[in-house]
This record gives sequence, structure tokens and C-alpha cells, in this order.
Amino acid sequence: MNTADEDRYRASLGKAASALRRLEAEVERLRRQQTEPVAVIGMGCRFPGGADDPESFWTLLSDGVDVVSQRSLHATEGATATGAFLSAVDGFDGAFFGISPPEATALDPQHRLLLEVAWEALEDAGVVTERLAGSRTGVFVGMSNNDYLLLSARSGAMSGYSGTGTAHSFGPGRLSYLLGLRGPSLAVDTACSSSLVAVHLAIRSLRTGESSLALAGGVNLVLDESVTEMVADLQALSPDGRCRTFDARANGFVRGEGCGMVVLKRLSDALADGDRVMAVLQGSAMNSDGRSAALTAPNPLAQQEMLRQAFADARVRPADIGYVETHGTGTALGDPLEIEALAEVFRDVDSGSGCVLGAVKTNIGHLEAAAGIAGLIKAVLALRHERIPRNLHFTTLNPRISLAGTPFVIPKMPVAWPRGEQPRIAGVSSFGMSGTNAHVVVAEAPTVEQVSPPTGPILLPLSARSVAALAELATVYANHCAQEHDPQDIAYTAGVRRDHHDWRTAVVGESGPELAEKLRTFLRDGAIPTRAQTPPALTYVFSGQGAQWIGMGRELRASEPVFAAALAECDDLIAQHASFSVLAELAAQDDKSRLHRTEVAQPALFACQIALAALLSSWGIRPGAVIGHSVGEIAAAQVAGALSLAEATRIVVSRGRIMARADGSGAMVAVALSHDEIADALAAVHTSVVVAAINDGGSVVLSGPVDELHIVLGPLERRGVRCRWLPVDYAFHSPFMAPLAVELAAELGRVETGRTTCPLYSTVRGGRIAGTELTSDYWADNVRQPVRFADAVKAAATDGQQVFLELAPHPVLSGHVANCLGSAAAIPTLRRQRPELRSLLNSVAQLYTAGYPVDFAGFFSDSRRVVALPRYPWQRERYWLDTPEPAREQAAVETAHWVEELIGLPENEQEAEIESAVRADAAVVLQLSSPSDVPVDATFMELGMDSLMTVQLRHELAARTGLALPATLAFEHPTPRAITQYLRKMLAEHAEDGS
Repeated sequence: MNTADEDRYRASLGKAASALRRLEAEVERLRRQQTEPVAVIGMGCRFPGGADDPESFWTLLSDGVDVVSQRSLHATEGATATGAFLSAVDGFDGAFFGISPPEATALDPQHRLLLEVAWEALEDAGVVTERLAGSRTGVFVGMSNNDYLLLSARSGAMSGYSGTGTAHSFGPGRLSYLLGLRGPSLAVDTACSSSLVAVHLAIRSLRTGESSLALAGGVNLVLDESVTEMVADLQALSPDGRCRTFDARANGFVRGEGCGMVVLKRLSDALADGDRVMAVLQGSAMNSDGRSAALTAPNPLAQQEMLRQAFADARVRPADIGYVETHGTGTALGDPLEIEALAEVFRDVDSGSGCVLGAVKTNIGHLEAAAGIAGLIKAVLALRHERIPRNLHFTTLNPRISLAGTPFVIPKMPVAWPRGEQPRIAGVSSFGMSGTNAHVVVAEAPTVEQVSPPTGPILLPLSARSVAALAELATVYANHCAQEHDPQDIAYTAGVRRDHHDWRTAVVGESGPELAEKLRTFLRDGAIPTRAQTPPALTYVFSGQGAQWIGMGRELRASEPVFAAALAECDDLIAQHASFSVLAELAAQDDKSRLHRTEVAQPALFACQIALAALLSSWGIRPGAVIGHSVGEIAAAQVAGALSLAEATRIVVSRGRIMARADGSGAMVAVALSHDEIADALAAVHTSVVVAAINDGGSVVLSGPVDELHIVLGPLERRGVRCRWLPVDYAFHSPFMAPLAVELAAELGRVETGRTTCPLYSTVRGGRIAGTELTSDYWADNVRQPVRFADAVKAAATDGQQVFLELAPHPVLSGHVANCLGSAAAIPTLRRQRPELRSLLNSVAQLYTAGYPVDFAGFFSDSRRVVALPRYPWQRERYWLDTPEPAREQAAVETAHWVEELIGLPENEQEAEIESAVRADAAVVLQLSSPSDVPVDATFMELGMDSLMTVQLRHELAARTGLALPATLAFEHPTPRAITQYLRKMLAEHAEDGS
């Protein structure tokens, strides 16, 4: 072999080695993917005994409560049924989910329960549902019973909604539909193991990447006693209504009701996303009994095989397991066979190691399709609370069971289970009567480094989908905040990790008790909350000179890195043109401050305004338009994108330095008169005093020589006109500024401008400008000409701007905005000598309640914890097969000759009549009591109208009008107002054809 051959050989070997390494890496990636742990990041439940959330469930378990009770049977007078029942399963908040009364009535209460508990689980996980739309979020739900369908058939209440309302597939399907989820969505029916099989399938879906997030669990309601009678015929039910798992007196189980859901995510993703990891699902397995002693008889060999598969999948040994939440039905056959299978798998484990066998069925009965998820939630809670609850009704071991030589312990008392050097691991079993078995291995969550809480004020937002729900939410949050909880974590979870609904309030405070008191004040004062349907158009208003004060910006600079960085950037650029440092001037003590001097005040004010805009931007708050008053126009132009920061600082430094030479030129006075009224007053005397600013319809500023101002003001003051001398010794925006304006234009020369990225309303021109007009001549006019602030505000309002946020160290313009447009339109930011961050957060709270989409993540520079918060307060109404239709107002519109009568009406009356008819027919279809319950701009989908109902609405309107209306009417015109406009057009065409 020559040298060339050797080189080729070596190159081939190198390529082969490289390919081998790639293959090994791919094999390792696939291995990790197939065995990746899955995090439990949220849980929700509704279990008997008032266990309406995981913590109340834990309290029930810890207190050793048996929730079995009796309830009356509707079918047989005086008869009762024994079981672990939920209360008020006929209640449902259909409006929250946009489900109309007719559909809600036909909807299986299991489906309703699933919707509410799934939402609570997502809230508990800190998952914002609007961000899930289009995501690969999977829904896996165990459901087995179909009692409501049986009741519907017997009562003759079958309707078009009965199929979609009771078929199991529509339970998870409706949840995926309402949230816009694109992952797998399926109902699982393996009888009693359904919910744990659902968890197993969710784990597999997450590991393969089919799902990025998963909701898994199950639901079960006992609504028809004929099913109970069938189960009783199998000799599986306890005659005395007690589930005595592993006890010598065991004689069957008790049927139970409930729903449980967990939110799952790959552990690596959960840690990267900062989720709260409650526990880790290490692995799982499922199989079938195959051929056993009978169709419904357990097969211990199959159970053994399944346990070994689950432990292998989780990469754990039986010796690692400290607690098994058993299927534990309390039947004479099932209990011994389950222990037999466990004993065989754990045969090599030291008998003194102490593996606890739990049985949640002794507390809440057998939840059948939801039994497995109840056991899983119990195991997660035991890991979190470091204690295993005792089993109830256990005194003597079943003689068919032997624990000799096994590590198993049946707890008669709670068992401490603290963290140690090795991670604690539990197993959860669930066996289906039809033969499908499942087991999930659960480990403790990894420890998370605690974050020290920062100090300072925080903003706590609350929202709901109705006024009543918001009041309830404020009440439970006040109670929660008053306890020993970290207010920073509460605010983080409420702001960043919760959905934000239409009805809103927000409070600012520095401690939990202060937040609690603010919420109680909100409730006590009967404050009317704000409904935020669409984000309001937001305009930034930048004040002029005079808003500055000694100490401004210091607190924000110290506490807010974004503000400090923006301020420092401005300082660097200003220093290139000025002989002073803005940062030094802002930090100067009272006796050394030069903020009263124009050449310092204007750049300092500009820098603070730019820093405020940057801070607000980091919180997701950005203007839809800007207005600047006098020197404030420079910051406005920069924020609007018409000026670069470098060019804006050049202009503000030159402007301040040149205008400083006007000191001593005169004075300025605010006068409470309209522009026309003051013009008449000035015309009555020979004076050089001029109007320097028109701030609102009843407020102007005069500028000129002091002695002439006294002459002008004398008659006004005698008439009782309010006149306020401004604390200045210059006559800005007057003819005295003309020479300085010329000098400014010359010094600026060519100004680098661009088109704005948001509307800029000029207070020189009194209307909107494009940005390219901001030449040196414009800035000369800005100095010399009057400030037409009122005109700019009115022009912005005419263009649809609704809320005006004043960016200033102290509000000097908000009152004028309020005078122009109303008090709700004006929001200040900072206030003189007030805590700056608290003041700014109060402004953001007002924006939030008005509907502005605040990015609350920007408030938290450090990672915060997701914590448990009060769940959403459902506003339930009764929906059942015997629910009477509500009495409805009759539409006051005669159908006969309706079209002909409308054609003769004036346009405004015609529109009102059509709108009334559309809302009346929509109310009939939706089974609402009044047309007033149908908002004219709400979409029919938001009102709960589905495709069947839209067709019915079309039929109602066609019958009323006699017009040929398309079947797609409500899809193409999705609001009452849109249909009204369409019908008006149709009537106009009808009138033309008739003429």
C-alpha cells in the first residue's frame, strides 16, 4: 500500500468514525427522548367532601375523612343511594365558556365538570390559555359512564345537542375546540383504569414530541341508579357503604364521583420555562389481563409484568419505591391478587425497608374512570407535603393476604416521608374491570433555588368575566394576600401566569396586608370595575418645561435598570453638546441644583421622559400616538421615530442653551378663559402680551412683559377670572423669542428626520404631521409660536385616540386633557415629591383596567416562583333536563307588513327597529330572557351561538322579514350590528325594486 492509498484509507476511517459518532449521538438522543421524565406542573380536582382543589383534598386526606354519604333518588320517592357524591353537579358557568343555555342543558355534567377542572388545572400550572391557541397541547381524558344520555333518552329531552353533549369524544374535543389546541384530543375508556391510562398516553405523546403540553385525567358522575344496580349484581359493591381496603372485613367498594386533571410537560421544558414542578413522572406502563379466571377477574401475572415494565421505563428498582398508591378496591378477590403481584415484584427488597401501601378509595370511594387520577394527585401531594396519609377502615389484615417477608406497610396512622439523600419515589396503580392495567412511577420534584424577594411596591391585577365574579375574586385574593405569602410571587403569578379577562381591577402595594386592604377598600367602596373589551388607543403626552423638580428620577434610577440605562444613554449623548452631566444634575442636592435653569431643565426633562418611555416599553406599554407640549415635542418626536436619539439630544441641548438667554424677559400667566374670550380681552388694550398656549377650551397661557401682564389681568381678576402666575421670569412663545428662534434655526442647520412609526400630533400646527416636517424652521416655530395643545388633543381624539398618558415628572397637562375629553381619558405618571415607582404603577393599573395589554413579565427582572392562587369563582347556573326555558320579552315588532313599515321610516329609526328585531330573535335562539342581554357588538360565537343556532337565527329573521337570507348569514355578519347593516342594505334594494 503506497502513501496515497494510506491517506485515502485514513480519510475513510475518519469519515466512518465521524458517522459512527453521529449515529451514537442520535441513538443517545432517541434514548433520552423515550425515557425523558415528565413534570407535573399543575393540578385541578373536584372530589367529594368539598375537596374542590388539591389543597382541600390534602386536608381531607390528612384529617382522615370518609366522605361517603347518602342522597335522595329522583326516580323513587323516599329512596336513597349510598356513595361518595359531589354536590350541585347541575350547576355550570356556561357563559364563561361561551356555551348557550340550550347546549348547556344538553351537555353531560361530566363534560361541564371537565371544562371547569381543566381550566383550574391550567391556572394552577400558570399556563395562560390564550397562548395555547394553535399549540401542540394534547388532551387525554378518561370517561366511562354515560348516565346523562340515559336520563335524556328516558325524559324525552333528546335534541340536536344530545349527541355532541354526551358522546365521550366530545368531552376532550370541546376543550380542545374552546382553547384552540392542536395536539391529540381523545377520550379513553378502559373502565376503572381510564384516567391513569390517559396519563400514560400523555407521557408517551410528550416524549415523542407529538404534544408539547398535555392535559390528562378523568371524570366520573353517578347520575342513573340503574348502572349502580348493574354493578351491584356483580357483587362488587359494599353493602354497608364502606371501602375497607386490605381489611378482613372488606366486602366491596363504594361508587364515587369526581374529576381530576393534571398539566404535564417534559421536565427539561418545564425547568427551562420556569414552571413550578410539583412532581416528576419517571415512567409508566399499561397492559391487559388477557385470559384470566373471568372477564372481570384480575390477573396477578399481568399485573406483575406491568409493574416490571413501568419500573424499567422509569429506570428505577423496586427497592427505590417508598410508597405505592394501590388500586385497592376493597373486594375479596381484588385485594389479595394485587398484593400477590406486588409481593412477587418486590420479593428481593429488604423486608425492613418499609414501602407504604395507600388506598385513597377508603376516603372517597371508587371514582371509576377518575380513580387513577385521584390516586396520582394523592401521591403528588404526599411527595410535596412529605407525609403519607393513613388508610381508613383498616384494623385487621385480610386473612387471604400475607405481608410476611415483604417490605409493605399498611398505614393506620400518617407516615412521615421527608426528603433525604435519595429522591423519594412512589408508584400508582389502576386496574380496569375490562382488563386494562396501568401504573405510573412518580418521583419528588427537583429542588429549586429560592429567590430572595425584592422590596418595593408591586402591581396586583385581577380580572374576571363578570362583575360578580370579579367581586368574589377580590374577596378571596384579599384573604389570600393577608396571609404569610410572598406578595412578589403572588403578583408575578397573577400578572404573568394568568389569563386577563374583560372585567378588571388592580391595586398597588408593598406587602400582602397592604394589597389585602386595597382590595377590601375596592369592595367596600362599591367601586364600579372597568370592562375592557378592546385595548384603548393610547397617546403619550410629553409635558413642557415646568414639570421638573429636585429629586425627580432618583428612585426610578435606583430601582429600575431599564430606566437607569436609558437615562445613562441620554446623559452620554447630551454630554457631547453640553458642559454638564444630566445624571449629576439630577443627583445634586437642593442647594446645588440647577434644574430651575432652562439650559439644564430642558435636557434633564427630555432625558427623564425618554427613560420613562423606555421603562414603559419594557412593560409592554407603547404609544399609538404622541403629543408634545413645547420642549416636550422633542421627546415626542424621538419616541415616534421621527428623530434619532442622537439628533433629539442635539436639538434639546441647543434649544435649552439658546432659550436660557430669555430669562428675565417677562413672565407667563395661566388664565381660565377660552381662546376667543382672551382674544377679546387682549384686543381691548394696546399690548404686546400674547397667547403662548391654548391648553383646553377654558385655559390659556399669556406671555409678555410683567407690567403689561398686570394691565391685561387687572380687569379679568376683578371679574373673578382665575389667573395664576407661573414661577418663571421669561416670556416663552412670544414675539420676544423671535431673535432666539432665528438663532436656533441657524445653529441646528440640517435636521435629520424620518417618517414617524406612530402618529405625531404637532402642537405647533395643531394637527397630525408625518415627521419629515421637523426641520430647523419647525423647531424655531416651536420656540416662537403658541402651543396649540388643545387642537392637537382634539385632532388625536377625532382620529380615535382614547387614553392620554402624560409622561412627566409631575402632571401639568392631564387636567387639560380631562377638560378636553373627560376625566377618564387622562392618566398621569409621576407626581412631585411622591414615590415614583408607586406612582407609575398606579398609572399602569389604570391602563390595565382600561384594557391595555400590559406585559407583566417586564416587572420582574429576576425569575419568580409560580405559586398557588385562589381559583376562578365560577358563576354557576342550574342546567338540567327539567330546566324550564326562561320567560322572554316579546319583541315589540309586528311581523305583518314589517318590511313595508320599515321602508317608510327615517334611516336612524329604521336602523333602531332592525337592530331591535335582530337582538330579539337572537335572544329567542339563545334562550335569553331579554333582547337587552344581547350586546350589539358581541360576536354570536362569544354569546355561545353554535352552527345549529346560527341556522335557527337565520330562519327566525327570514320568517320575520320575508327576505331570502343566506344560510351563512351569521358567519358572514357575525354580530347583531353587522346583520343590522346587512338587512338595511337588503331593505334598500327591496325598496328600489318595488319602486
